[in-house]
Amino acid sequence: LLASGHGRRDGGGAESGAILGNQLAEKDVTLAFARRLRDELEVRNVPVMLLRDSDAALTTDQRASTSNQLHPAIYLCIHASTDGRGIRLYTALVPSGVTNRGPFLDWRMAQAPFLSSSQSAANTIAMELEKSHIPVRALSAPLRPLNSIVAAAVAVEIAPPAAGPSDLT
Repeated sequence: LLASGHGRRDGGGAESGAILGNQLAEKDVTLAFARRLRDELEVRNVPVMLLRDSDAALTTDQRASTSNQLHPAIYLCIHASTDGRGIRLYTALVPSGVTNRGPFLDWRMAQAPFLSSSQSAANTIAMELEKSHIPVRALSAPLRPLNSIVAAAVAVEIAPPAAGPSDLT
């Protein structure tokens, strides 16, 4: 399951996310990247579903809720940035001291049982990228909707090579 176009708010629709260069919006770069990744994976018989396959806005809660209903093997959330270069992989940083009480799962803690599989997935992705000599860093951060996903979940942030933001396309 791929989620693309996470901007500063929703990504997609009226929210363009970060402006990456001369009228190059994050939502357009991430959607193109997600579609290309989907095509590459489907050629290898890996089924993929895009949460956003058009210029539609989805909140982080809508992304998490839809993903959780679909029970994906892994949730990849695609971002783009002009900061740095290469790829940054993020796994959730689950808040400490929060516990689930009663029958309902705390939305901020849903990722907790899947954190080790998320970190393993991020490490595997990082090793494969390094084989291709792509700069990569693996980090943890309290990112939404990662904390709310009930599956392995990794945010992938792509940054341009030294040539600049137009190379993100």
